[in-house]
Amino acid sequence: MAGTYIKKVRIEYYQVVESNESGQDRLFDLRKIINKLDDLPLERRKKEYYQDGARLDKIKYNKIDNYWYLNFVRLRQTGIPSKASETSETEPIKLLDDEYIGEEVSCIYDVDNHILVLQRNRDSLSSSGLELYLNYFNCYNSNMIALRPIRAVDINDKLNTAKDYKKITIRFANIPTRVVHGNKNSSFGQFIENFNKFKANSATLTLSLGRGRSKGSLDQETIKETVGLILDNEGLVDTAELNIKPSELEPVEVIDIFSKRSHDFITIKMEKLESINFEDIIDEMHKKYNKTKKQVLELLER
Repeated sequence: MAGTYIKKVRIEYYQVVESNESGQDRLFDLRKIINKLDDLPLERRKKEYYQDGARLDKIKYNKIDNYWYLNFVRLRQTGIPSKASETSETEPIKLLDDEYIGEEVSCIYDVDNHILVLQRNRDSLSSSGLELYLNYFNCYNSNMIALRPIRAVDINDKLNTAKDYKKITIRFANIPTRVVHGNKNSSFGQFIENFNKFKANSATLTLSLGRGRSKGSLDQETIKETVGLILDNEGLVDTAELNIKPSELEPVEVIDIFSKRSHDFITIKMEKLESINFEDIIDEMHKKYNKTKKQVLELLER
């Protein structure tokens, strides 16, 4: 029986930049890509996304606020779910050769501040997936478009006040080729270079003092540089944790390096048997962003 329910959706805030080979960022006007894609038919917007496809599906402009509303979709022909009824066994959902399961993600681009408000949907495009898609259409220069998370808490405060660094664990994203933005000669950059030689898609790296060593610290300058590069290369890394000891008397604290990104939650009233409507989620994202926009801009000014 159909009915209504409330869905909670996480949204995150990013600044849109372009990064050169030296790892230097400058603000990027995403309208260049939006206008280019807006002139293309749907079939020419589609690009390969691992084993699936990706496409900018819907484009709308709000002249009053100077916002672009964008809806991206992951076009999936792998891992197709089954369907069932109360009186029949499960059976696969049958798709034609040119049909897909569409996994959507919506966002708002604030032109004046180069801010992207992005819906989180683990089944669709992540921020790194969106970077990959946008760079397919970036023919303006050799720089790479990047989405830099806006941080709610400055992790440097934690790093600079910690007495010791005990362990760092990095889980790399499942992507075929990794290019480091920033110091390629750093410990992090050299590891990525060597890791690519194995042609592996994923890996987990753990560096620690070892069991039974309660005293001492990993090299502080190397850890600070590595954390900075992790944040600048978020698309290469799934998760990253750092174990620190704030002081001699305090216990070890585990810091999720990516958990400090600025985010909010919105709620949407949904009908069962229906997917999220683009206009509905954009309306809620718009209201939330306009309400918190001042605080988001203040985070950029720190």
